[in-house]
Amino acid sequence: MHHIIYMSQATTALTDDKLAALLAQARRDNEERGVTGLLLYGDKQFMQVMEGEAEVLAPLYDHIAKDPRHTGLIKLADKAVEQRSFADWSMAFRAVPAEQFASLAGYVSPEALRLQVPGLSGADALLLEMARQFVLPSNES
Repeated sequence: MHHIIYMSQATTALTDDKLAALLAQARRDNEERGVTGLLLYGDKQFMQVMEGEAEVLAPLYDHIAKDPRHTGLIKLADKAVEQRSFADWSMAFRAVPAEQFASLAGYVSPEALRLQVPGLSGADALLLEMARQFVLPSNES
């Protein structure tokens, strides 16, 4: 079992109808591929957890990376896991208000992650930015 977690920025705000169409297609495709996961959307930002076999997730992630509906894709995790976290959901979804998205535990905006140190993974950049925010006064970060 494998999972990939990423964040990205929508190129335009998605209407409820566009989100519904995206979810319907994702759920249908994921069920056929044996993929489960979670998609959060708010303030033009996506965060997704995809779970399944590595040989299924790799091309799916490559396909997502080419999707023109978003930009600034940042992979936070890509690794083997012992079990699924969202086993019962072909694609759980939640629209999150901007202020609630920003208050997610450990949340760092995609813009902050794009300033990462060369050679660090997305997850390492996230940890580095969290450490910076912890030790630097807000006007210095």
